[in-house]
Amino acid sequence: MKYTNIKYFLLCLIISLISINAYGQSDLSSPYSRFGLGDIFSGSPNTALKGMGGISNAMNDRALLNPNNPASYASLDTLSFLFDAGFYIKTASFSTNTMTESGSNASFDYASVGMSATKRWKIGLGIMPYSNREYNVITEHHDLGTYNVAFQGEGGLNRVFFANGLKITKDLSIGVTASYIFGTLIDNTTIYYPDSSYYLNGRRSIDMRVSDFKLDYGLIYRLPIKNCDITLGFTYSQGTKLASKRDLFIRNMFKGYGNMTESPIDTLLYKEDQNVSINIPHGYGFGITIDRGRGWLVGADFNWAGWKGFEMNGVNDSLQNSWNVAVGASYKPESTSISKYYKKITYRAGFHFDQTYYNIYGQSINRYGVTLGLGLPIPRSLSSFNVALEVGSLGTTKNNLVKEGYFNISVSMSIYDRWFVKKRYK
Repeated sequence: MKYTNIKYFLLCLIISLISINAYGQSDLSSPYSRFGLGDIFSGSPNTALKGMGGISNAMNDRALLNPNNPASYASLDTLSFLFDAGFYIKTASFSTNTMTESGSNASFDYASVGMSATKRWKIGLGIMPYSNREYNVITEHHDLGTYNVAFQGEGGLNRVFFANGLKITKDLSIGVTASYIFGTLIDNTTIYYPDSSYYLNGRRSIDMRVSDFKLDYGLIYRLPIKNCDITLGFTYSQGTKLASKRDLFIRNMFKGYGNMTESPIDTLLYKEDQNVSINIPHGYGFGITIDRGRGWLVGADFNWAGWKGFEMNGVNDSLQNSWNVAVGASYKPESTSISKYYKKITYRAGFHFDQTYYNIYGQSINRYGVTLGLGLPIPRSLSSFNVALEVGSLGTTKNNLVKEGYFNISVSMSIYDRWFVKKRYK
């Protein structure tokens, strides 16, 4: 295929993926997505790194797109163009002390590109989910007669980013990423009387439309030591206020619960396009990788974010400061052109533990996962398919809470092409 055809094909594919993500984003979320901004996508946005437990703060390579640390882009090959896009399939079971429910879903994951602006300055552009909201919870009450409260929400936020990596010296790189966060979060709270059609029910609906920018920074420093290379990484996410518009609608009605059609009676309050700001906290991360040669690489990450005191809709939500640790490793037996194919495969494994920003009834909601991954090279090229598997758990059944057990399969294609080589004719 000619270079021009490849370029047009990739451009069309990127535009298609962006359209799918922006207007058709969906996911399988836990009931905890009712709080904060929903389920935050805080792990690695790269399938190859997901197979290594999600480590990313110190990961950089000429053929790796790592949006979590913009300084990593400085390591891209000057003559190359990289494209990486992926999707995932999730299966989950949700359980309490008395019941269990399961589900599955497939969703777009991310799309990103990277290229050279100058010899020292490399850039990247991409899109990925930022958060997801999808919950439907009903609680029963018997204090003033029998009535139920239904909490239902949907929507999510997306992130379009422009990453810049600059090589200061041979071993030191810095970077900055400008991200545009946009999307809609919808929350409905309904009070209804399931045993009577003659009582008035009530519903409050909040539609929050977010649209604003945020900045993230990164640094990578390489320490060449005899028999191995040690790479140190640092990331900083700047706290900011995301501008948003809110529609608030409170009304009385008959029915309007379950599959019963709502019969409106009276509007109690309606406010449109209210200006509301959402405080996104600052956060930071550290990472280290050790490349021992002979195809071995091991690494570890630590990340922290100050979500305690987070407010949205003027309410201090049930959040706490979040942190996570991750460890991972990869091994590639050989990479010569005459090696057998199984020796060219990159084998990956990892583990992560996260204290999420959810804190319900004084109970911290934690997540942990074990990961495995493969990098499957395409013959006679530097392009590859990547697969990552994760088995994990979120939450607990203590205090009548919900525990989620999940299994994720992530698949991506990473295309490595040379676009900036001048042809010579004799």
